[in-house]
Amino acid sequence: MSIVIILIGLALGILTYSYSFDTNLKNIFSSNNKNRIKGLVVVIGVTTVTYLLYYQYQLTNYFIAMELTTWFLIITTIRDCKDKQIPMNVVIITFIIGVILVFFNPNVIWTHSLIGFVGIGGIIALISVLTKGAIGIGDALVIGTIGLILGYKMALAVLLYSLVLSGLIGLGLMAFGKVNRKTKLPMVPFMLCAFLIIIIL
Repeated sequence: MSIVIILIGLALGILTYSYSFDTNLKNIFSSNNKNRIKGLVVVIGVTTVTYLLYYQYQLTNYFIAMELTTWFLIITTIRDCKDKQIPMNVVIITFIIGVILVFFNPNVIWTHSLIGFVGIGGIIALISVLTKGAIGIGDALVIGTIGLILGYKMALAVLLYSLVLSGLIGLGLMAFGKVNRKTKLPMVPFMLCAFLIIIIL
């Protein structure tokens, strides 16, 4: 089974790389070192996380939910950094799969999923409107989708951890003169880091 999981991880890694960078598999093995490094980092990273999740949760519905969330966050992180926007087609696909998973995941109560998506995601969306985009609507959709798949407790934990991380990194960058107070850092990468910290701990 471990070999199957590794193969699934490799396939997801290749899919993630191809979609995120609008390219194909051959670029991983191209003579362009930059493309090769990006491709290998994404594929190896996704495969490693997939195997670690399987090792921790085995082949359960919760493993599928965690894997879906990880894949979703990796893709949205790359696109957020690269294009400064959240791909809506990925959000919609993940949302649909997430809704289906809610009814088959005994680890998450459907009311917790509803609170996670509507409550946590809705609050962030409201803050986005009130602050005129200080936090993007896309960020609200991402945190809301996490809440849908894994419940409001996970969404809240990811949100709090990501805010702390972004604050610390922001202060560090300001101290070295890399950014100023008006600089908007992409939020989704911090959500990914927060999520990985939570599942590792």
